[in-house]
Amino acid sequence: MFLFSVIFVIEILLNGFIVCKRIEDSSLDLNEVTYHNEPSHIYLGSPSIVRLSSGRLLASHDFFGPGSKDQAQNVSVYASDDNGLNWKFVSFILRTYFTSLTVYKNRVYAIGVRGGKNDSGITIHRSTDQGHSWIYQESDQGVLLFNGRFDSGAMPIVIANQMMYRSIEYHIGEGKWPFQFQAALISCNLSTVNQIEDDDDDDPVMSPNNWKLTPPVEFDRKWLPSTYPNLTAPGFLEGNIVILPKASSPSELRVLNVLRFNSMPLTNLSIVLELNSTSNHLSFVSIINFPGGMSKFAIRYDPITKTYLSLTNPVSVEPVIDQRNILSLCYTKDLETLDNWKVGVDRLLYDDTGLEFNDSLHYTGFHYVDWQFDHFNSFQNQSSCDVWNCDGGPDLIYLIRTSYRGANTYHNSNRITFKTLSNYRQFISNF
Repeated sequence: MFLFSVIFVIEILLNGFIVCKRIEDSSLDLNEVTYHNEPSHIYLGSPSIVRLSSGRLLASHDFFGPGSKDQAQNVSVYASDDNGLNWKFVSFILRTYFTSLTVYKNRVYAIGVRGGKNDSGITIHRSTDQGHSWIYQESDQGVLLFNGRFDSGAMPIVIANQMMYRSIEYHIGEGKWPFQFQAALISCNLSTVNQIEDDDDDDPVMSPNNWKLTPPVEFDRKWLPSTYPNLTAPGFLEGNIVILPKASSPSELRVLNVLRFNSMPLTNLSIVLELNSTSNHLSFVSIINFPGGMSKFAIRYDPITKTYLSLTNPVSVEPVIDQRNILSLCYTKDLETLDNWKVGVDRLLYDDTGLEFNDSLHYTGFHYVDWQFDHFNSFQNQSSCDVWNCDGGPDLIYLIRTSYRGANTYHNSNRITFKTLSNYRQFISNF
């Protein structure tokens, strides 16, 4: 383990970067951002991706597994200046985990959970040099927004009505999945300063005083329909901020938290909570049918097709509950309940290794996907869409926590990979 870490650091120091290219002998057309072989026992998680106004792509991930226990919990950041074909290591974001990237007013922000032994709290870092450094007020430690024990994934950050939102979960007890997590969200008032000046103090995003945290919401068995069988260990995690127009007044907006739902023995379901902006409380709304709701997912809105989309891991074979060897494009046009999801592309990614089905379930995973709307030919002076209803372009770019060709389980991912889906709107019916 120590030798492996030393070699990794020396390679970065000597070369300045690590270049990663397309996986050879694969039919999946995946570009590899980074790779750790199984003997290292270092696994790769929490992928997040953004496009900068310069055209540069930034990708980030963290580490888990027994081989990483003695390492500092830093996030690695990679950059691509050729539209995802090649990637190079550019920086670490220190002492953070489960970190999401977003771009606001040409600055890159990273919101996550403070990493390291005995650390706690929600933190934010900022880069003003395209991801090469993460310095604020002469410190690279980030800004502590809230104290407490929190958990999450690299979940979408969304802006609506001059508010920035991100989901988070309280971590209680030993943090056993799924029943020791409570849902919450954080929000930042962006209107306190009209524009970002050179003075760091003028940045509303980096001011803890501008942020709010909702009280925690526990999973309640009373939400379950009487028709459901007895659920083994119901609970939720990794919520998505989703903005909906109000049916009675479309100019007004609803803020939802759509969560991964541990519903076994049932599958393909999700739980919806709603924010009361006046009281800053979340409350239960519904359980919806959602292909892939047993695993982490990201939901975003396309205003051109008036469609919500997600890249998910639908469970295709019962009674398998944690299938992640197939990645699908799913969508809904239901702007009132966010229900009625359909599969637009069944197999964006699938296991092409020739493994028997049960072995594929055990060893292969294309999961924890982060994605953005994108169009390479029109990115000048544009960056990843942070506003909920902006037209981000006709293509999708996505970053995948990948367990493939050498992973010891589907969960213990050995790669972070990148891929583009061109002209995704062709897969949406009635458009």
